[in-house]
Amino acid sequence: MNPVESPLRSQVSRADFFARVGYSTVWEDERVIDEALEPRASETALSITSGGDLSLQLALTCERVVSLDFNPRQTWLLELKRAAVLTLDHDQLWELVGLAPSAHRRQLYERARELLSEDARRYWDERPGEVDAGVLRCGKQDRYLQWIGRVLTLLQRPGTIREYFAIRQIDEQQRFFDDRWNGRLWRFLGAVLFGRTFLDFFFHKDHFRYARQDQHPGPAMRAQADRTLRDVPVWSNFYLHWLFFGTYRDRESCPAWLRESQFDRLKLRLARLEIHTAELEQFIFGLPASSVDVFNFSNIFDWVSQETFTGLMREVIRVARPGARLCYWTNVVNTRRELGSCGFPELEERAGLGQTLHRESRTPGYSSCTVGRVRKPA
Repeated sequence: MNPVESPLRSQVSRADFFARVGYSTVWEDERVIDEALEPRASETALSITSGGDLSLQLALTCERVVSLDFNPRQTWLLELKRAAVLTLDHDQLWELVGLAPSAHRRQLYERARELLSEDARRYWDERPGEVDAGVLRCGKQDRYLQWIGRVLTLLQRPGTIREYFAIRQIDEQQRFFDDRWNGRLWRFLGAVLFGRTFLDFFFHKDHFRYARQDQHPGPAMRAQADRTLRDVPVWSNFYLHWLFFGTYRDRESCPAWLRESQFDRLKLRLARLEIHTAELEQFIFGLPASSVDVFNFSNIFDWVSQETFTGLMREVIRVARPGARLCYWTNVVNTRRELGSCGFPELEERAGLGQTLHRESRTPGYSSCTVGRVRKPA
């Protein structure tokens, strides 16, 4: 693809946040894959890599998955996840990524290393500490989230955390939150954890470049955390389980690509996964017309202007097959890019489904989930 053909450029690819792995896991609720994107066996998906989890999940179904990120470190992380699935058994996979205790992660890495590109091999070779700790802990966002989990466990006490995660009835969980969690300590701690000092340390300011009315994200993120802890069942919430315990409850209550029941299938289907390092603003112009059925955009439109969003949606319509589905998230303080704001009649928003997925999301930090469909003649 010739970059000169594209009038668009990434507005944040040089942000400090992306000088390393930003995300080693994906925090958008994976339910969007089956419930919003509805991938089918004969289809092609274009997926933003981020931590790689949803691209791997799409590979369980789709004929072809094109995974894309402008940060090469996210590419190299996904390469390592793919190589680990292909070279290790399921127990060893959990050991290597840091979900199970291991005294020999370096040896497991050496086995996976043989399938990495030269650049990915060099990157991970130079970071033995991250390999030894488990690569699911290397992302800047993930370190922030697990730091929150450790602080809360210390202050709320481990026994309280275990008791909380054993609750299976939502009304009991809500009483527990109201009576035992949401006290003076939590309110004080929330002001610290979601305050400007900590958020500015862990996240680049460009995360919030399109924040509504210049509001700082702290109060809104705190409200999202309250909602998730109080009103979303915690016993089955593997995202929170990872945050507090550094692993998952069992080998099925975890992201799809890590499930024991999916492991053999994923191993056989990883040849369908293509991993690219490029800006979407450039890459999409090189895709053939009517070639993509599924678009997983993560929350990349938090980072773009309205003009760039409109230009990207124009290209989405061009490369989409009739009936293609798309999904994207908006973080809790940024301005949502309205699908209808582009003025393209081919884009149909499925507002009810998006609202349901956002309301039932098992992760905090987002103000909306947008689901759409491309309507154009075959």
